[in-house]
Amino acid sequence: MTDVRASVRVLSRARRQMAASDGDPRLMALAVVGGAGVVYCQPAPPHLWPIALGLAFCLWRFPGRMLVAVCLITIAWSSFLAQQQLQDRWPATRSGEVVWVSGHVVGLPEHNAFRTRFVLERDRAPHRLRLSWYDDAPALVPGQCLRVKAKLETPHGSANPGTFDYEAWLWRRGIDATGYVKERGHCDLAWAGGWTDRLRADAVARLDAILGDSPMRGIIEALTLGVRQGISDSQWTVLRTTGTTHLVAISGLHIGLIATLLYLLARWLLLRLWPAVAAGPLAALFAFAGGAGYALLAGFALPTQRALVMVAVGLYAVAAMRVVAPSRMLALAAITVVAWDPATVIAPGFWLSFGAVAWLLYLGQGARASRARVFLRLQFGLVAGLMPLTLWFFGQASLISPLINALLIPLAAVAVPVLLAVTLMACLVPAIGGPLLLAMARLLEFGWGGLVAAANWPLAAVHLALPGPLALLLALAGLVLLAMPRGLPGRWLALILLVPAVAGWRPANTAIGPGAYRLTVLDVGQGLATVVRTRTHTLVFDAGPAYRTGFNAGDAFVVPYLRHVGRPRVDRLVVSHSDTDHIGGAAAIENALTVLKRQGARSRRPCVAGQRWLWDGVVFEFVYPTPAQARAAPTTNQRSCVLRIEGAGGASLLTGDIEASAERALVAQAPARLAALALVVAHHGSASSSSPVFVDAVSPRYALISAGWHNQWGFPAPAVVTRLRSVGAELANTATGGALQLNVPAAGGAVVLTRWRGIHRRFWQAP
Repeated sequence: MTDVRASVRVLSRARRQMAASDGDPRLMALAVVGGAGVVYCQPAPPHLWPIALGLAFCLWRFPGRMLVAVCLITIAWSSFLAQQQLQDRWPATRSGEVVWVSGHVVGLPEHNAFRTRFVLERDRAPHRLRLSWYDDAPALVPGQCLRVKAKLETPHGSANPGTFDYEAWLWRRGIDATGYVKERGHCDLAWAGGWTDRLRADAVARLDAILGDSPMRGIIEALTLGVRQGISDSQWTVLRTTGTTHLVAISGLHIGLIATLLYLLARWLLLRLWPAVAAGPLAALFAFAGGAGYALLAGFALPTQRALVMVAVGLYAVAAMRVVAPSRMLALAAITVVAWDPATVIAPGFWLSFGAVAWLLYLGQGARASRARVFLRLQFGLVAGLMPLTLWFFGQASLISPLINALLIPLAAVAVPVLLAVTLMACLVPAIGGPLLLAMARLLEFGWGGLVAAANWPLAAVHLALPGPLALLLALAGLVLLAMPRGLPGRWLALILLVPAVAGWRPANTAIGPGAYRLTVLDVGQGLATVVRTRTHTLVFDAGPAYRTGFNAGDAFVVPYLRHVGRPRVDRLVVSHSDTDHIGGAAAIENALTVLKRQGARSRRPCVAGQRWLWDGVVFEFVYPTPAQARAAPTTNQRSCVLRIEGAGGASLLTGDIEASAERALVAQAPARLAALALVVAHHGSASSSSPVFVDAVSPRYALISAGWHNQWGFPAPAVVTRLRSVGAELANTATGGALQLNVPAAGGAVVLTRWRGIHRRFWQAP
C-alpha cells in the first residue's frame, strides 16, 4: 500500500510539473516556432478545419495541452497569413502582362550604373511590386508617388540545390510581383507614410556627400544605418570568410549598446536634476524609446527585432527590479518575432541570430573560470556551434572567426558608439562631423587591410556541404553533448553523432558507381549550364549567362551547386561557344574553384570532332565540329561544341546552340553516333534547331530544355515540343522544373529523372 501511495505522489508531482511547464515561455517559443515551421515545410498551406478540430480536443484537460494549443494556433495563424499573401500575388497566368500601376516608393532604392531597383507599394493587390528601371531611371526617393507602365511577373527565381532561394527571399519581403518599368505617367496620390525611409535616405545622401569614393563608405553606412547596398561583392567575400558579417548588421550589439548608454546617461541626469523622481523606470523608458527609434531608422530587420524585444524585457526587469532569465528574454523575442511574421522561420538569419544567442547562453551557464577563459570559451564555442548551421545554409564556415571576433567584438563595443556619434554629428553639423567621419573612414580602411589579409589565408574558411537534415540535427546534438561538463558519462557519444556530417564532407561521391554518371542541367534562366559527374570526375558544359549589372550564373548557381554536391574540383570546363548566355559564368568558376582544364570558346583548346576520353568507365567524345566546319560556320551558334557522353546505362548528347544546318551535317557524317537516351535540347528549344531529321536520328527518351521563365522568345517553340513528343521523349524544362538531374546508372539499373521543384515543392514557389 505504501508503494502505491508513493507512486501516486510521484505521478501527481510529475503532472503538476508538466502543467506548470505549459506556461514556460521557453516551451511556448518552441511551440510557436514549430507551428510556423510545420506550415512552411508544406507544398500548400494547411486547411483550417483540421486545426479547429485539434483545438476542440484541447478543451479537455491533459498534460501539455497549452503547448499543443499554442502550436495549433500558430499553424492556423501562419496558414491564414500565407493564404492571404497568395491571394494578393500577381497570377502566373498573367505573367508578362504590361499594365499601368500607381503607388509610392518604399524602402531605399538601389542605384547602379545600369539600373535602379525599388519597391512600389499600393493600396490594392498586388500590394508590393519589386521593379527595375533601366538606363534612364530618374532619381527616386522614398515616399515618392509613381504611376508607371510596367511588365509584371509573378515572383519567380531559379531553383537549384545548394543555391540562394530568391523566391523565398521575395516571399519573406512580401513581394507580390516583380517586373520592369517601360513608361512613366503622372501621379498625384497622397501618402503620409515613409518618414523613416526618407530620414534614412537623407542620412545616406549626406554620408555619400562626405565620404565620396571612400572604400569604407558602404561599411560605415551598414554599421550606422543598416544600409548595406554600398558594400561591394569583394567586401562581402571578406566578411563571410572571416565570419564578421554580423558586425555590419544592426543587431543586439548595436541596439544593446545604444540602450545601455542611453539608460546610464538618463539615469545619471535624472538623479542630479530631479532626485525626487523614480530614475530607474524613466531612464528605462527613455532608453527603450532611443533603442526603438534607432531600430526603425536602421530598417527594423530580423536581428534588430530580436534585439529590441530582448532590450525591452531587460529594461523592464531593471526598472521593476526583477530578475528575468536571459533564456526567457530570448524566448519572448522569438515568440514576438514569429507571431509578427511567421515567414521568418525560413530565413537563415532567424536561426543564426537566435541560435547564436541561445548557444552563448548554454555555453555560459555555470561558468566559474576567469573572464579571459570564459570569453575564449564563448568565442570558440560559438564558431563550433554555428558551424553546422552556416554550412547548412551557405555551404561555408569561417575557421578564423574565433580569433577575428575575439579582437573585433571588444573593439566594436567602443568603436560603434563613437562612430554613431560622429555620424550623427556629420549629418547635423557637416563642418565639424565631416572631417571626423573621414578620419574614422581612414582608420577603418587601415584595419580593413588586416581583415583582407586574414581572409586571403588559404585555411581561413572551409566550403563544405552537409549531406542532409538528419546530419545537421545529429551534429547539433553532438555539439551540445560535447559542451556538457567533463565528468558526464557518455560524452564520447558526441563523436559518433558528428560522423554523418563529417562523412558528408568527402569530395568523392561514392553513390555514383563505375560506368554510371549524373547529368544535371542547372536552372540558370535564359542560358545553359550543365554538370556531369562520374564516380571521381566532374565536367561542366557551359557556364550560364552574365549581365551588365554584374550578376553571373557562375557565382550564383554553378559554384554553389558544385560545392553543395562536394565537387570543388572541375576536371574539365567546356564552353560550347562564345555567346554570353553560355560563357558568362566561366571566369567566376575558374576564380572560385580548381579547374584543371578548360576547352572550347575563348581557350587554347578548341573542341574537335573525334576527341575522346574515359572517366570511371564513362566515355566522353566530341562529335562536332571538325576544324573545317568550325572555320566555315557563319555564326557562333553553328560553331557550338557537341559532346556525347556514354555510360553503361545509356548515352546523352549535349548540343549547345547548334542550328538546323549543323544538325544536318551531324546526321550526314555520323548518324549512328547520335542515338541517345537523353538530349539537352539545342538553343533552348528554338525553332531554328531540333530539326525533324535530327530529332528522328537522336530519338531521345528524355529531352532536357534550359530556358528562361516566360522568356521573350517563347522558348521552347511549340513545333519543337511537338517533334520531341512525336518520338516519345519525356520533356523537362528548367523554367518550370528547376534543376533537372538525370541519374544514368551502370547496366541493369533504372534511369531516373528528377526535377528540383518537384522534390522540393513549397507553396511560395511559382506554379
